[in-house]
Order: sequence, then C-alpha cells, then structure tokens
Amino acid sequence: MATKSSNQGTWPRKAKRLLGEPTIHFFFIAAAVFLVHRLIAGDPRTIVMSPALRSDLVRRFQDQLGKTPSDTEIDTAVRNWKRDEALYREALRDGLDRDEPMVRTILINKERERAALEAPVPEPSEPDLDQYLAEHRDLYETPFVYEHEYVVFPKNGPVAEQQRAKYERALKAGATPATLGLRSVAANVRRERIEEEFGPELAKRICSLPIGEWQPIENEKSLILVRMIRIEGGPPSPEVQHQRLVVGWKAEMQAKATERAAQAIEARYRFKEASK
Repeated sequence: MATKSSNQGTWPRKAKRLLGEPTIHFFFIAAAVFLVHRLIAGDPRTIVMSPALRSDLVRRFQDQLGKTPSDTEIDTAVRNWKRDEALYREALRDGLDRDEPMVRTILINKERERAALEAPVPEPSEPDLDQYLAEHRDLYETPFVYEHEYVVFPKNGPVAEQQRAKYERALKAGATPATLGLRSVAANVRRERIEEEFGPELAKRICSLPIGEWQPIENEKSLILVRMIRIEGGPPSPEVQHQRLVVGWKAEMQAKATERAAQAIEARYRFKEASK
C-alpha cells in the first residue's frame, strides 16, 4: 500500500516539472497559434465554392456552349473546375508561380493590366495633341515621295536649246521619250534624293511641278525636261490625323499611368542584397 501511495505522489510532481520545461511551453504555444489560424483563416486545403461562384461558372459555361447546359454538363463543369482549382493551388504551394519564368511573366502582365484599368485616361485637349504630334511627327506624317521622269540634254550651244524645245513640244503633244529615241530616267524617291541629284534649288522646283506636264529646267551643265508623275505621302486628312493622334496620346498616357502604378507597388517592398 505504501508503494502505491508513493507512486501517486510522484506523478503529480513529475507532471508539474514537465509542464515547466520551455520546450513544452513552445509546443503548446505553436499548437495554439495553429488552432487559431485554422479557426480564423480556415484549412488552406479547403476550397469553398460559393453560390455566386457556382452561378458564374455556369454562366461562363453557358456562354461557351451557346445554350443552356444540362445538369450533367453542369456537374462535369463543376468537377473540372474543382480539379483545376486544386492543381492551381497546389502549384502555388509548390512555388511554381515564382520558379517558372513564363508563369511569372503572365502574372506580372496581369498586374500591369489591372493597374492600367484602375488608371483611367482623360480626353486630350488640342494643345495636348499638338505637343504629342510635335514629339512623334515621324509616326504620323509619311514622308513625301516624288515619282518623276526626266531627260537630260547637254548644254553645248544654242542648238541644244532649240533641240530641247522641239522635244518638249513633241512630249507635250503625247509622244514618249522612247518613241522619240530619248533616254529618260524614272525615279520614285524622297526630296532628299532629288536634292542630291540636282541641288536644293532645282529640287524645290521639281517637287512643286504640276502633275503630268513636261517642264523645262536647267543647271550649269544641262538642259532638262522633267515630268512629275505622282506625289505620295505627307500627313493624312485632318479627321484621320485627329483620330490617330487621340489613340496614340491615350496609349502613351495609359502607359505612363501604368508605370507610375507599378512604381507605387514597388515602393511597398524593401530590397536587400544577400551576402551569399
């Protein structure tokens, strides 16, 4: 009997001493934290399908089918969603969103798109568009291109000028350089190229010639007959230009607003360089 009584007195003392150990304290604290987290946040492997989520899933499935889905089709869609959701969450738990470059890029772009939607762009004023055009003129004004044809005669005395005048009359009457036995040069170039060929002054005259008419010009060495065939390029109509400028201005403003939003998100984080 004495042994039994001694054992009964020893156990409470051991239990009291055991409960006083720091390791036991840590274990109980960790268990309590885990229990509170489970009660507040729920089981991380528990996926809740709310009525609103189910209705949205059915609506999207109906949009894909183009008709009202049957109960069997809805059940199949729900099962597929559950499987996909489980795989998606497991991928997040495994860190695939951080380790896979393509997934990381998709998430970054999605966040940028969300930031863009939260940064509406106002309508531009006319001064806004004027300034934007001045900064991006090469994007909205196609350079002029001049298609022209010319014949060169050597400037070697009064006969040369009479000869050119004779050919000029024939060309204006409907003849072509080929039928007259003349060698002509055809070009479809920008003004800079014409300046290289004839100099700035003659290039200015050539680019201002009326369409389709042979005209006489000359420089120090040659007498020339030239015909402007077609001029392409330059700015579009004012209406089209305005529409393009509005689209371009808004796109630039949206990009700037998105970048500001991205910088604001970046500012929420601290970056440290690891020593190893």
